[in-house]
Amino acid sequence: MGVLGDYKPVVAMLGLQFCYAGISLFTRGALLQGMSPRIAVVYRLAIATIVIAPIAYFSRKKPSGCSSGLNLRSFSLIFLTAFIGVTANQNIFYEGLYLSSSTMGSAMGNLVPAITFVLAAIVG
Repeated sequence: MGVLGDYKPVVAMLGLQFCYAGISLFTRGALLQGMSPRIAVVYRLAIATIVIAPIAYFSRKKPSGCSSGLNLRSFSLIFLTAFIGVTANQNIFYEGLYLSSSTMGSAMGNLVPAITFVLAAIVG
């Protein structure tokens, strides 16, 4: 690796943090202009689906004849559970962002790994 190659993870992390801050500021501005937090969640999930679905569809490998062990019923149950969790999480986050500041929203996003570590340490 060259000199620039050593800093790729740092540059990627900084870019991601700037994106998170930009999304937080943009969303806070939209919420202050009168957009409902629930509608913002619907737009965010719809845009994510439009962007990610073609990538997932075209990068999927064709089945080779053997069963993966995951039937349609269990897949839909997993999908529904994850969708409800993501939607509830986003609704709570956007409502909090509407009631507080974008600085608080960015700070809470950065606390997620620390809170996860503390909870994992407590649970064992």
